Amino acid sequence: MALERVNHGSQSEIQGKGVARPAVETRPPPAQENVLALNVATTDYQIDHLMLGASDLDQGKAWVKNQFGLPAIDGGRHPSQGTRNALLGLAEDCYLEVIAPDPTQGLSGTLAEQLLGYTTPHLRTFAVRCSSFEDLVLRLEAFGFGHRVLEMSRETITGGQLTWRLLFVSGHAYGARMPFFIDWGQSPHPCRDLAVAGTLRQVTVQLLDQLEPFERLMRQLDLPVTVTQARPGVAATVACAQGIITL
Repeated sequence: MALERVNHGSQSEIQGKGVARPAVETRPPPAQENVLALNVATTDYQIDHLMLGASDLDQGKAWVKNQFGLPAIDGGRHPSQGTRNALLGLAEDCYLEVIAPDPTQGLSGTLAEQLLGYTTPHLRTFAVRCSSFEDLVLRLEAFGFGHRVLEMSRETITGGQLTWRLLFVSGHAYGARMPFFIDWGQSPHPCRDLAVAGTLRQVTVQLLDQLEPFERLMRQLDLPVTVTQARPGVAATVACAQGIITL
């Protein structure tokens, strides 16, 4: 992904991403990073998509069209998860996902219930794509982090089927500022039929403390993520025909 590489400064977890099989959570024993000598990623890591949360999908789509001048296309529902989404393409196999409650589903205890509290759409987190979780799991163990993997699927708006795996990092205090990881397997990438609205330039993660481990992980994965000390949050800059848009 041809993003600008940057110098690094110095979740409620994501739910509602499709039909999930039972998760198995893995909690590693404490480990030292230098034991594994993991300095350069052996698996290619790229930012897959940005997750823009909204209390209402139509509201989120209108916000995106106003910002980018192009409409987000309905993606599909996430059965049993309480959410549905719409997608807008970005360059280099990346996209913007608008995720919002699905009024046809029960929302109690889901991400959708949290999204109902959003007064305006805003960036919630981001997903990182990789072809295998093996390298990632070793790196997470070196930091003392745990993880859980979900096997996911959903029906597209055209009746097709997408399947993928998600890995959520556990045992940390970063909340939704920690990205989740996605492996699309043999499924076609969702952005292949999307209009391209712009190019993702940078993601900025703001943290109050414990910046160093987070920054070190992002650097190991060679991701265009800047870490700064500020009120916790996530922001992204996208270059498009309208100029530079900050989410």
